[in-house]
Amino acid sequence: MNIPRSTWPGALALLPLTRFEQALTSMTQNWRIEPVQLPASGLAMLQVNDSAFGDAYNLGEIPLTTMWLEITTPDGQSAQGAAQLMDDDAEKVRWLAICDAVLSARLEGFDQVKALLDEGVAKFAREQRLRQALLSKTRVDFALLSANGEDDDED
Repeated sequence: MNIPRSTWPGALALLPLTRFEQALTSMTQNWRIEPVQLPASGLAMLQVNDSAFGDAYNLGEIPLTTMWLEITTPDGQSAQGAAQLMDDDAEKVRWLAICDAVLSARLEGFDQVKALLDEGVAKFAREQRLRQALLSKTRVDFALLSANGEDDDED
């Protein structure tokens, strides 16, 4: 699989919660899924760096949910998965962490989760193309502003 692990949560998060429930509920029914660390949901400060001087400052608060869990399948396979999402939907983040574990360890159901990932990646690509098309329509060519030969420095 040539999709970087760092992009899995972002691509999968674009899918509605019902897609996970439909594809994975029966598959995970007999799995033991336990938290490695207690799930956390709340507000976090979003820190960014100033583009001119590189100084860090807090842009504001964002909702953030994190989940880290361990899965043990009936046949004894074990894997850990984690997810972090700028959202307060703990159920969705749980599904993302399960998908992370299945994909990283190639657990039973890998093909189903890979199909979800491919769907999310395709949706992400469509959204990126739409954004690029919208940005290209707002691009300004400043060379056209001085096409009449006038210079801004003259009074």
